[in-house]
Amino acid sequence: MKLRCNFVLILLQTNSILTKAYGQKYDYIGCFQWVRSPLFEIHDDVEDCAANCKFTNPFNNMIGLKNGRECHCVSGVSSAVASWRCNMFCKNFSCGGIEFYSVYKIQPRQEHDIYYCHLHPEKSENAIYSRNFDNLDSLEMCAHFCLEMNMTFFRKTIFHNKCDCFQEVNYGLFSRSADESFRVKLCSKNEAEICEYYFESLRDLPTIFSTRLFYEFQRGVSTFSHCKTINYEIQERCPEGCSEGWNGDSCRERDCTRNNGDCGDEMKCIESTVNGNKYVECVCPLGTVRNKWYLCEVFRKNVVQHNEYIGKPRDDPSENLTKASYNGFLGQRPYTRCIWIAVALQSLYSVGYLRVYGRLCHNNYVCRQQDGFVARLSENTLVENELNVESLKTCGYGPEKAKQAGNPMTIICEDFALRSRYVILHPSAGKFSYEGFFLSLLEVYEVSCGVLNGRCEQRCTESKDGDAHVVSCSSWTDEQAVTNSVYGCYLKVSGDLHFEKAGLSYMQCRDACTLISKSLTVMQAGFKCYCSSNLSIAGNIPVEDCKKGHYRSNLIFDDCDMQDDFCNKVIGTLNLITTTSKATKHEIYDTNSSETLKTSKATKHDIYDTNSTETLETIVIIKPSDEPTNIITLQTQLHDSYNIYLVITSGVTTIAFLFMLALLVRELKFKRVISKRTSKTSGRSSTISSDGEVRSSRNSLSVNSSEAI
Repeated sequence: MKLRCNFVLILLQTNSILTKAYGQKYDYIGCFQWVRSPLFEIHDDVEDCAANCKFTNPFNNMIGLKNGRECHCVSGVSSAVASWRCNMFCKNFSCGGIEFYSVYKIQPRQEHDIYYCHLHPEKSENAIYSRNFDNLDSLEMCAHFCLEMNMTFFRKTIFHNKCDCFQEVNYGLFSRSADESFRVKLCSKNEAEICEYYFESLRDLPTIFSTRLFYEFQRGVSTFSHCKTINYEIQERCPEGCSEGWNGDSCRERDCTRNNGDCGDEMKCIESTVNGNKYVECVCPLGTVRNKWYLCEVFRKNVVQHNEYIGKPRDDPSENLTKASYNGFLGQRPYTRCIWIAVALQSLYSVGYLRVYGRLCHNNYVCRQQDGFVARLSENTLVENELNVESLKTCGYGPEKAKQAGNPMTIICEDFALRSRYVILHPSAGKFSYEGFFLSLLEVYEVSCGVLNGRCEQRCTESKDGDAHVVSCSSWTDEQAVTNSVYGCYLKVSGDLHFEKAGLSYMQCRDACTLISKSLTVMQAGFKCYCSSNLSIAGNIPVEDCKKGHYRSNLIFDDCDMQDDFCNKVIGTLNLITTTSKATKHEIYDTNSSETLKTSKATKHDIYDTNSTETLETIVIIKPSDEPTNIITLQTQLHDSYNIYLVITSGVTTIAFLFMLALLVRELKFKRVISKRTSKTSGRSSTISSDGEVRSSRNSLSVNSSEAI
């Protein structure tokens, strides 16, 4: 029985070409490192690829082109990267890269990823976000709105005409997507689009759809107006102006020059030109990708073999189960109650983490068997009973209260050195019962230094053992304390770090640190600004890695020679680290002092004492930061001081006025010098042209360049 899994695709560009964008023959979605596509054919033309996919699978409405000639009919995408990574061309269109796919929408979607329907409407979920459906063009736009709000589920309520978004499923009785056929109602505005999609016999009940696995959009333009007073609708104008990071008449276009384009603290806002059109993107640092939950992570493939599952009934031999699905209905045979469920991996791997999708439960009693489940690892064998399974190596434990289907439960393995061929899940102690253990989907991913620093206390290094990724731990050999002028690129930085803001230019970051009297500036991954007066650093790496904006890189500086939007070393700045403290302002200017300025050893901090220091060496993103990161820019401060001088000069003597005027001229000269050194935008601009050139302020290297540090 085949589950209908489809995807929504909408091209979103700047308002100035929004009408044209919706009328384009092939709408560009983005550049991705992973697509769901069983096979590919050789086509060096976007139009030929689209025609082939429409013929072979009319329900697919996305295509992915890779390596300039591979045509993939796509049913889902993940692992988004910056568009400049797709730097190969076919007949003047972007056609992917060596490891990347240029993804296009080729037609309106014909089906939706229908999930379930509550048979008792009173059990329906409360919407977290809701908007009037009349302001949306189609059901696709409802999916996009909820995906933009980072919600897992969406629905259209027929009688209230609302688009609702929510995150979790309530317990209840459900009609499943495999139970019966669907009905479709086309939109009155555009009969090529779908406005209703529902179970044939249950139109009066709200149908629930899932957003994560099969929908993706080009995110440069929002589905609603980001006015200062927000209501999640589209407005022609915002009387009070736009929220920070947005512009345009309706405040729907991202603005990389303000608040990092509202991309948050983990991604950088950039502008790219693809196929002659301008796009704005929120991109993760080099070496990481944007996943389906709008978080950055190191790319790893799911290494489960053939998506096949093995179950062990209590009194019978183990048997193969049905192929699993995220939707909570598959992953076990009907009436087969297993004491454990296992998957075989493609080879022998060091397992880093698991993503486990639970079943869709009618009530808490049915789901409780999954509470606190245990994940085990086996190198070369499976076991036949619950006593033996508990003797296997432990990967980790599920949450005390298991999640309903649709949202994964993530388990990070306790030992990254263990090699495994099988992953086995079973109930926690005391829950081996005849009620059985159920599972919907299990994804297994290899280790990396991007997850908990590879479980290393100090330095983590990645390497390959055949096809498998492995990590190794070692001690820092060049750890030093810094309090004075220095320039360099490092893996490990810790100390009294003060986070300023993401998306600042190098000079804006330095000036922000100067305003709070911090002598050292740290730019992590090329866009996250930190300030400090003393640091503990280690792991010196080439400055080129900082220039590329690698996720593990930290550029330390106190001044810049700006070239190509990068902070190069100023002549005279130290490369070798000393422990000489800078003299205080009093010591420098106190000419009556008879004491000679002395050097003093900086205190060496315990860099692993997380209670006293903050470390930047590892990026592990659990959830986006909820803390606001407001900062007053240098330009605003200078403008305010300019106004102060104008106010205080009224009603003073001529001599006092001339004195203040001289101060004002000096201030304006200072502002002019600063503005020359400050980047005009905090976002990176890259252009992909048909001759294959890639011009980027943060990375001018080929896509073939190694990202490993």
